[in-house]
Amino acid sequence: MQPFGYYRVNVTSGLKRSVREKTNWIAKYVIDLGEPLKVQTVDVQIRGDGERDSVFQKLTADFPVKKGETLNHSKYEQAKALLRNIAEERGYFEAEFSKIPHTKNPQIKIDKQAYTASILMSFDTGPRYRFGDVTFKQDLFDKSVLERFLTFKPNEDFYTGAALLGFKNALVNSEYFDEVEVKSERPSPTRDKPVGDKRVPVIVTLKPRKPNKYSAGIGYGTDTGVRGDIEWKRRYVNRYGHRFSAKAQWSQIRKGVMARYSIPLGLSSDNFLAITASYKDENTDTSESEVWSLGISKHHSRILFNRKLSEVIGIEYRDERYAIGSDVGHAKLLMPNINWSYVNADNRIYTQHGQKIKLDVRGAWSRLGSNTSFLQSRLSGTFIRQPFSLTNGRIIARGDVGYSSISLLDGDFHDLPPSIRFFAGGDRSVRGYDYQALGPKNLEGQVIGGKHLLVGSLEYEHKIYGKWSLAAFYDVGNAFNDFSEPLKHGAGLGLRWQSPVGLIRIDVASALSEEGQPLRLHITIGPDL
Repeated sequence: MQPFGYYRVNVTSGLKRSVREKTNWIAKYVIDLGEPLKVQTVDVQIRGDGERDSVFQKLTADFPVKKGETLNHSKYEQAKALLRNIAEERGYFEAEFSKIPHTKNPQIKIDKQAYTASILMSFDTGPRYRFGDVTFKQDLFDKSVLERFLTFKPNEDFYTGAALLGFKNALVNSEYFDEVEVKSERPSPTRDKPVGDKRVPVIVTLKPRKPNKYSAGIGYGTDTGVRGDIEWKRRYVNRYGHRFSAKAQWSQIRKGVMARYSIPLGLSSDNFLAITASYKDENTDTSESEVWSLGISKHHSRILFNRKLSEVIGIEYRDERYAIGSDVGHAKLLMPNINWSYVNADNRIYTQHGQKIKLDVRGAWSRLGSNTSFLQSRLSGTFIRQPFSLTNGRIIARGDVGYSSISLLDGDFHDLPPSIRFFAGGDRSVRGYDYQALGPKNLEGQVIGGKHLLVGSLEYEHKIYGKWSLAAFYDVGNAFNDFSEPLKHGAGLGLRWQSPVGLIRIDVASALSEEGQPLRLHITIGPDL
């Protein structure tokens, strides 16, 4: 029992003949564990370069074996292994337990008279290695393209296993490669090598994916009716990692095509320049429009409040012919734009804890290539939480706020095309109302959209069986030209199914602000965020 800290175990035994079976004997043992042996002293010393390493300092300050607890040999061996693992992870490849004068190291020293134990360790990490040169074994991409995935600076940064794994994951997630092998060639530990030679070369072997990817999809929503799309992606166009994609979409209210050419920038996989061109023909109950656009944008990430945001800065030229109510026009807009987005979720398919926040700002000025002027911002967010740690329930809160300034730049609202105006109502807006059915109306009672938008939604969903859930929701909002105008309300119940193709939502909502509070069916497919 010594491995568990019991050094004063007393065992008594006895032997007697069985009463029933005279030929059998019964052996009886009584084990008295006695008092457990306590740890009196824990002396762990870190030597070498690791002495100044905050990770080792934190470990020694909160060592797994603690003074006053019962001695446990297994826990002691785990603590030794932890020291070795940290050294291996952080580039101390010559680390070893060094000798303590007049003792063995490491050791558990037992004082039988005082009945206490002392833990004595001296761990010499030796020098810390840095990353060395990185060699890529492939013949498709220019080296500069691959170096943008590096999570460390060769011949500068200290080695860590986490940085090496991050580098490998970045290559895997790039969509360039089918197979990625990243190996660190650690030199033989020889303490007589000069410190300047303490480098770990990295060898990367890559097998590229097929250049072309084709996909198609089909879906349904009560806003759009049946919809479908086909897409072609060219994963790499040349040795510099440029990409190309083209997509065609069709639904009962909207048809369109889009093409994008992407050029990697800098040393980050999410830093690139995109050139886009698109055409869209849309025909809804409130408007008709035909839109051609051409744009260029820079995509990159930004850290704000310890959160990684996606930032896009660009400029777009849009040519839109439209008819909405009695307004018929031809808008030509040169629009600078910027947007920030943040997404974090425990599961992107069916989120139980997560959020998505997006802010868009865009504008045009008649003195700079446009035939009208405006400045517009839009903030939207979705938050999903489990209430009171209930694993079968979740709360979904959604908000959408839009604001347009037109008169400030001497613009005219009637010169704004439908794609710039705000509308409310529909599957992902205020349920109970038709798609884009809410907003200011003209003298003929036709919805023509508004300068501003305000929408909010609160929903509770509860699992009832397997992948099936029930939901209750309340939506409120409207599009308007003045914030004093009344909001529209909708509420209802819904059924949810986590299908193989995504979350299917079937909602029946009542338009509470309309006479008779009519019911409307809403069906959507897709993730919450």
